[in-house]
Amino acid sequence: MGPAGNAVLAARADRRVRWYRTPVARQRGGRSRAEHREAIAAVDAHDGQPATRLMGEHTEHTRRSCPARAGS
Repeated sequence: MGPAGNAVLAARADRRVRWYRTPVARQRGGRSRAEHREAIAAVDAHDGQPATRLMGEHTEHTRRSCPARAGS
């Protein structure tokens, strides 16, 4: 089904990933994967504050790398 068993969330995530993946992956590929590994390690360690901070930083880095959307 998808993330957390939520089909709507899965569909939205899939559309979002397809929209920015190619241009952002060219810029951020390796660093983005490293950011995911760091955040996952914090989650696995049940270390909520660093996990939250790391994902916030990752989201901001990715947002800055995304091409402008029409109408935004």
